[in-house]
Amino acid sequence: MTPDPLDALGDGGQHTLSAHQLLGALALISDLDPVIADVLRNLHLRVYPINRDTGAATDYIVLDLHGVSIGALRRQHDFYLHADTTETNDRIIAFEVNGLGEHDHPTR
Repeated sequence: MTPDPLDALGDGGQHTLSAHQLLGALALISDLDPVIADVLRNLHLRVYPINRDTGAATDYIVLDLHGVSIGALRRQHDFYLHADTTETNDRIIAFEVNGLGEHDHPTR
């Protein structure tokens, strides 16, 4: 099993963008659709700067929404995607990659 990239990063380099900050910035450049604004109110974005020592080719991006954290990282030889549902009662994550069909993954 591949280790979680966050284990190697720690929290010292973490950058965050709160929903309040994002909504404020978007409101300055345009009228914001109420449906999009509602989603953004509940969104939290974290960025962990690139750590080439772990094989990362990009920053590690984490989106928190609906009680789930989704992390994405392009590495030298693959794309790493992490879903954390420990804050929910979900027992299954249904996912699809490249339109190849949905697959269920147990969370416990």
